[in-house]
Parts: sequence; structure tokens; C-alpha cells
Amino acid sequence: MAAEQYRMRYLFVSPEKISQDQYRHGPIFRLAGMLLLFGIVLQVPLIYSGVFSWKQFHDRVAEQSLLRTELGELQKADIPLKETRQKLAQIRQWEPILYNRIPISSLLNAVQISIPQNAVLDSISIEAEQFDHLPVRGGTYRVPRDYRLVLQGLEKPSGGEALQVFCDALQKRLPTGSELIRSERLEQRSDGNVPFLLQYSVKPSGNYYGLGLKKIAEPDNL
Repeated sequence: MAAEQYRMRYLFVSPEKISQDQYRHGPIFRLAGMLLLFGIVLQVPLIYSGVFSWKQFHDRVAEQSLLRTELGELQKADIPLKETRQKLAQIRQWEPILYNRIPISSLLNAVQISIPQNAVLDSISIEAEQFDHLPVRGGTYRVPRDYRLVLQGLEKPSGGEALQVFCDALQKRLPTGSELIRSERLEQRSDGNVPFLLQYSVKPSGNYYGLGLKKIAEPDNL
């Protein structure tokens, strides 16, 4: 009797209504609904991750485009500086050459201002020795590592320690590392003057202010 009443319940009900009623009360439909909801929930982080990845990709593309634009501007600005860099490279090649070359005029000036009144120079000899070969554009350049300075002169009879004074004064003006190799007094001449011979080994050090060179206060900026 109860089964008949249950069947009679759906005699005048549409199929859509029956499906809805089974969905509400049937376990299969409930399980399908739960699975559908669970699938939608799982898609939320995937959608968020996709949107975030797309935003990152868009930002990287914009950043790369900006970097390419800046690189092009820098390359255009670098063209006029190429020639300047080439000239600076050539100047740097000459730096050790200029560093190791003693200005002879300054060396002669140092000798002149060191001579005491009771001594007279007869001859001055300056020779470069012990060369290094440095590469420069177009070949090599011979750079001396040592200069031989030979001085010959006369010490007056009333000179006293004129020769020693001369040696001390000149030594203070020569570049660092220079040394007196030979100091010799010869036999006194008939006029009372005493010939002397001095030989120095002058080392190029790059610092020649003691010879009388003056430092440039404000060098030009290259």
C-alpha cells in the first residue's frame, strides 16, 4: 500500500520535477554535486596562479623593452666616445715611457744650481744605459733603466770642502735610488786647482720635482 502511494505521488509530476526531487534526495546526485563543487574550488588557485604568471610575464616584457630602449640610447651616446677611448689607450701606452725618461734639461739645471762658488765644471756627460723594450702602437720603444752622469771639473785652492758640498747638494736633487759611483780627486795642477771626477748612476723614478720640475696645479681633464 505504501509503495503504491509512492508511485502515485509521481503520476501528475513533470520529469524535471522528478529529477530535481531525486537530486535533492538521491545520493548519486549529491555526490556528483559535491565533486563538481570540489572541482570548482580546485580551479580557483589555478586561475589565480595563471593570472599572476601572466602579470609577471607582462611586467618582464615591459622591463625588457625598456632595457632595450636604454641600451640603444647608450650605444648612440657611446659612438662619439670611441675615438676618445682610443686616444686614451695610446696615452696609457706611453705612460711607462714618459715615466722612465728623465728630462735632461732639468738634470742639467740640478747640476748647475748645485755647483758651489769654489768649484768649476769642465765637462758633463750623460748616457742612457740598460734599456727595456716596451711595446707601443707600430712597434717597440727603447726605455733606459739607468743614466750615467759623469762630471769633470776643478776645485779651487781655497775651496775647502767644495767637492763634498757639491756632491751632497746634487745627491739631494737627484731622483730616488740614484747613487754616487765614483768620486776622485786628481793631482793638483800648477795653478793650484785640483781636478776632480764624479760619476753618478741616476735612476728614473717618475718623480723629478727635485730636479726643478713644477707640478701642474690644475691638470686638464681628459
